[in-house]
Amino acid sequence: MSRTTLSLSLVLATGLLAGGSNAWAGTPDAASESFFELKVRPVLASTCVKCHGAKKASGGLRLDSREAMLAGGENGPALVPGDPEGSLLIQAVRHADESLKMPPTKPLQKTVQDDLVAWVAAGAPWPKAAAAKPIEGQAHWAFEPLRAVVPPGDSTGWGTQPIDRFIAAGQQAKGLHPVAKADRRALVRRAYFDLIGLPPEPDRVEAFVADERPDAFARLVEELLASPGYGERWGRYWLDLARYADTAGDNSDYPIREAYLYRDYVIDAFNADIPYDRFLHEQIAGDILAGDGPSDDYARRVIATGFVAQAKRFGTTKLEDIHQIIEDTLNTTGQVVLGLSLRCARCHDHKFDPITARDYYALYGFFAGAKYPFAGAEEDRKPSEFAPLVPPDRLKDFETKQAEHLARLKANLAEAETRGEATKRVRDLGFAVAEAEFLAGAAGTSERAEALETAKVELAKAIRNRESQLHQLRGEIKQVTEAGPLALAPSAYAVRDGNPTDVKLQVGGDPHKLGELVTRGVPKVLEPDGTIDLPATGSGRLALARWLTEGAPRHLTARVMVNRIWQHHFGKAIVATPSDFGLRGIPPTHPELLDWLAADFIAQGWSVKAIHRRIMLSETYQLASEHDSADAAIDTGNTYYWRFDRRPLDAEALRDSLLALGGNLQRDRPGPQPFPDVNTWRYTAHHQFKALYPSEHRSVYLMVQRLHPHPYLALFNGPDTSVTTPARDSSTVALQALYLLNNPFVHDQSQRFAGRLLADGADLSARLRLAYLRAFGRVPTADEQNRAGAFLTRYERSLADEGVPADRRPGEAWAGLTRALLASNEFLYVD
Repeated sequence: MSRTTLSLSLVLATGLLAGGSNAWAGTPDAASESFFELKVRPVLASTCVKCHGAKKASGGLRLDSREAMLAGGENGPALVPGDPEGSLLIQAVRHADESLKMPPTKPLQKTVQDDLVAWVAAGAPWPKAAAAKPIEGQAHWAFEPLRAVVPPGDSTGWGTQPIDRFIAAGQQAKGLHPVAKADRRALVRRAYFDLIGLPPEPDRVEAFVADERPDAFARLVEELLASPGYGERWGRYWLDLARYADTAGDNSDYPIREAYLYRDYVIDAFNADIPYDRFLHEQIAGDILAGDGPSDDYARRVIATGFVAQAKRFGTTKLEDIHQIIEDTLNTTGQVVLGLSLRCARCHDHKFDPITARDYYALYGFFAGAKYPFAGAEEDRKPSEFAPLVPPDRLKDFETKQAEHLARLKANLAEAETRGEATKRVRDLGFAVAEAEFLAGAAGTSERAEALETAKVELAKAIRNRESQLHQLRGEIKQVTEAGPLALAPSAYAVRDGNPTDVKLQVGGDPHKLGELVTRGVPKVLEPDGTIDLPATGSGRLALARWLTEGAPRHLTARVMVNRIWQHHFGKAIVATPSDFGLRGIPPTHPELLDWLAADFIAQGWSVKAIHRRIMLSETYQLASEHDSADAAIDTGNTYYWRFDRRPLDAEALRDSLLALGGNLQRDRPGPQPFPDVNTWRYTAHHQFKALYPSEHRSVYLMVQRLHPHPYLALFNGPDTSVTTPARDSSTVALQALYLLNNPFVHDQSQRFAGRLLADGADLSARLRLAYLRAFGRVPTADEQNRAGAFLTRYERSLADEGVPADRRPGEAWAGLTRALLASNEFLYVD
């Protein structure tokens, strides 16, 4: 071996890298574990352990465990956790030094190198393998059928709903006593933000407070469930789970013009209360269902498969790394529907849950038989493979339209080549040049020579224009011919069904190293023989979708969804890991309640709105948010729901509320994003698509990207659109406060809010009352009235001292007051 081609084993064995075995070795969190299993382990398995594993350890070095890397080779460790630059492993894969190369011939892709650097920088977290667990007979609460649970008897005299009896039993066992019921003003504001994500109008608050009917709150709930804003609010939660974005996520982050169709489908589905089982069927296999349903429902069902199509894209070419696209689809479906992460089983049997690699590739085949759309990429810019939104029998109409369109283009080309304006101008200028040449040659004057040059320039320009026109027409003809009739049909970023596809197991997750053929099927832990009835044709996705809601896992599917609904009403879930119901997930705090809700969900036809009613009409939901020191001493985290937890407004509710109070919130649906014309797209890894589109529509309609998060949503803990987001982060940071005090958007809404108050209120007292009602849902106290009045007086006086004209002072003073109200905790939180 020459000194210039030293292998990694020899270089690491020289002990050039010093390190310690006392570096970070804690158990990685779920995100770190997922990153390792997806990005790091496959590289080590396919590239490194052949020479540095259990069977062969060149230079005394093994790279098949964290401990082995820290131990290193003959003279030292191979890894410095937290220090990529100091880790010889990273130096070797970078090929920065001729004497330090790994692999010794061709370097790893830059993205793979970056993943290894990120892993080392994070402390090189490495999941500890759980003890092997037999699949047969695996006992785990989430995999068990629903129990026939009866609500406990009422021995407390508190609460009238089944939910309350479960909650009361837990409180009684712990010696807890629930606080009083929330007052009506707090309750109406809570209901509005929970169901539609907007503050109630003052007249609606006052009407509810004055409504003495015993079913007043039930009526309010029904009113809000019937509002179009309900789908916009609760559809956003599903879009978080579906990792919805308006861009593809490839290295250039190409726009997806038709993504909005799936967004709008989700909103409409929640508003219509489509049964959750049917909703899932449409999400996974709507394109197959479309062929069996009414023609007027065809497009909607095809669009629904945007859930599958929204999988993150990779690379620079058409559907590059399809195995990663399918992996994203599988893992998202597993987490969202079953509360199980399937990703780890791509490379090996799952280290924690009883999911084998065979299970993974049995599921993989269902999506390998689907045709994914292509949004465009750096080396293949043209979007293609979109799903048509018309039935096959109607495509003949578009074949006729295509033929007619093609005939027109060819006629235009023939015209341009013979008698077109560009051709005529070239001919005329040709005569002019010939004449100028003759005159210049005959007389030889400078004027005529100059005329000749001018004529030649004009002729060259005309020729270029003619060629450009002809080139454009020929290009259009080529494009229409290649695209076929589908190009003229309306289409969606959705999937289409293909042929039955069973796949071979990918050894170590490497698509180039194939093992045994795996027949399509389902995990044995959920279906003992691992099989379901499959059709003779097609991918089988519809059979899979129906199995999720009608087969053995239907109880798990129901548990996961009712847990999510509970989570968004109370700010925390019964199972605190809403997308991990597996062996590493946190067990439910109220298992009997969870099973009762899941059974009720199924019994009520999988109606999401029915579960809203169950929850919101309970005494548990209607408790005040006040603190009780005796209860807090026993149950600091309010695990037993002795009060309602105060919660901050999320990013969308905050922005939408600011627009609503400013009076300029647009409530209509905006349609597609205003992307540039597709023919101008030239995005690359170094010139990625990046845009911000101003909008006064609800925040669910904001254009969101994968590689460039929306700055406002990122600041206020919006979702990560590259992965499924079961629960958003919660943080309170200085930048958020600075935004609320200084951002031009907030200033503009404050001024608009002030303008509305000045226009609506007859006097100071009426205006202040209206301001507090709109911002907080209540009227101000006498002390607040006095303090606000004094503030306005001082503010106007200071403006006068600064020379501000008298007609501007009231508006600026009231804008100062409204800005203070909008930055207050009472506005930013829901009690």
